[in-house]
Amino acid sequence: MVNKTVKKMVKNKILKKTRVNIITAMVILIAVTAGVQNCLKEIKFLQLIGGTDDIILFENNFERVRSILPPLGVIGYYSDKKYDARTFCLTRYTLSPRIVVQNIEYPFIIGNLSRFTNPGEFAKAHNLSIMETVDKNIVLFKKGSE
Repeated sequence: MVNKTVKKMVKNKILKKTRVNIITAMVILIAVTAGVQNCLKEIKFLQLIGGTDDIILFENNFERVRSILPPLGVIGYYSDKKYDARTFCLTRYTLSPRIVVQNIEYPFIIGNLSRFTNPGEFAKAHNLSIMETVDKNIVLFKKGSE
């Protein structure tokens, strides 16, 4: 009788471990499948828009600015937009290893201007000169007027 009870207990333990392993394998399989599907969707989307995302496009816009700026140093940043955290972070990322700070007291300043601000008037008011226009909103200024 004891022998049957021991066998039954061992059998139950083995079955329990087997069930746990099967469930674990299923969860892993589902997670991997979902991850692969998301990656494939993202690849299709990137192919659809030409292989670039908005961060790469932002970096490409700054190609000329990077060639003008010194390779290291502190670059000023000014924005008259209320919610500008995304553009500021992308600018810092794009211009790395340079340090970008929200201040216009440096030799070079990146201006992220709203459509209501004229870059020429802003430059004149702050004794700056326009070095490069990245796009309709983003301008590279240099301290001192020409």
